[in-house]
Amino acid sequence: MAGHVGVGNLPDREADPAMSRLLAACLTVAFAAVLAVGTAFGVVALLEAAPDQPNTPLITYERAGQGS
Repeated sequence: MAGHVGVGNLPDREADPAMSRLLAACLTVAFAAVLAVGTAFGVVALLEAAPDQPNTPLITYERAGQGS
């Protein structure tokens, strides 16, 4: 019986395993790219939401006289 699918037999029209691996790899790369872009936008949004910090030095030095 040609084309008969029995126990342990593969159907005639099953997809090529290499193609399914390639598709899985492409989907993984696309998902990783979307995740990376989303993370980048999230980090930028968090940094923009943080209040500006004052730009005051922690240590100041007194200037000595101009002579010497």
